Amino acid sequence: MIKKYQFNKLIRSHLPERLKVEGVKLFGRHLNDIEFAQELKNKLVEEAIEVKDSDCRDSLIKELADVMEVIESITSFYKITKEDIETERLVKLEINGYFLAMNFVDYIEVQANNRRMIEYLENKNRHYKYS
Repeated sequence: MIKKYQFNKLIRSHLPERLKVEGVKLFGRHLNDIEFAQELKNKLVEEAIEVKDSDCRDSLIKELADVMEVIESITSFYKITKEDIETERLVKLEINGYFLAMNFVDYIEVQANNRRMIEYLENKNRHYKYS
């Protein structure tokens, strides 16, 4: 009897051979550039969720390594350098600062006539909920 598992995800380059050795048959396809770019972004989200779900330091290290590998693939695909990212990180650091435990925000209140802030909060698929 054969069990079939739906994957629909990008896997690392050494896994097909390792899975074949384990007796697993893989069925997939070669992605075009648009599909590949999207699947890299999907993989980044998948790995970020695994970071979120990590329950110990060792697990966190492993999951962060996966995130870094996906970031390496994305930067390579888009021809983005580490310097490009570091430059932007420093700009954001200068403008927005860094993360501190004391800066957790439960909610904010915005005047109804503050269109600029409301548009910011309500655009780009942000998860903020209005009540």
